[in-house]
Amino acid sequence: MIIRPSLALALCALLLAGCATRGSKSPASDGTPSKPKESADSGRTIPGPVQVLGRVIAVDLRTLSVVIDLAPYVEIPFDFATRQLITRRDDLQPTARLQSSPYLRGRTLGARLIAGQPQVGDEVVFLPISP
Repeated sequence: MIIRPSLALALCALLLAGCATRGSKSPASDGTPSKPKESADSGRTIPGPVQVLGRVIAVDLRTLSVVIDLAPYVEIPFDFATRQLITRRDDLQPTARLQSSPYLRGRTLGARLIAGQPQVGDEVVFLPISP
């Protein structure tokens, strides 16, 4: 029984000593105060100008129709029916330009081929809007 209170006292002393030294800031070796660390907001990432929409699942060159399977977590903007799209290969080289249409059924979007030759499996992205 005597060992337990002394063990608890020793653990409390170590815990308090660790907490007391954790928050202290030491000055730099040349005597100047150390600079505070940059805030987490300054290093945050922001989304790029190109939003991936999905992948081409069908192309009909006779009617210039392209069917796109939407990506799982894509957010479609309210003006998607008026937006232009670009298809690109896996090496990010553009293959075609599309005009999206209001045809949206579930996870399938219809588009009209404007120029180029898209292939099944090409990635589809929104054309970046210039400011």
